[in-house]
Amino acid sequence: MQVEARRTAATAGQYSVARRYPRHFLSAPVITWRLLNSGPQTTRGLTLDISIAGLSAVLCGPPRVGERVSLRLNLLDTMFEAPTIVRHSSPARTGFEFLKVSAAFLRALETCVQ
Repeated sequence: MQVEARRTAATAGQYSVARRYPRHFLSAPVITWRLLNSGPQTTRGLTLDISIAGLSAVLCGPPRVGERVSLRLNLLDTMFEAPTIVRHSSPARTGFEFLKVSAAFLRALETCVQ
């Protein structure tokens, strides 16, 4: 196998990934729960940022990438629960994508990010 060396450096703009929705700082308690063979498992954490499509959080014992979990979040003094899928996970932060959200949850999200 022949491998050629790259002679020019790529600019940062070539590797930047554009987000579909802007992220906004939000520090709020969050609880995730998932069903395991032994029963439901809850994990507590704190959100870092949020968008219309999802959020990231620091959790005590993050779930695995691709796992579907239910997420409970208090927005505007109302507790919401939304199904999510874990898009990335590390000890430092976990990224969630909202799957199906209620109209009330969507309105609360839009109010929070404005």
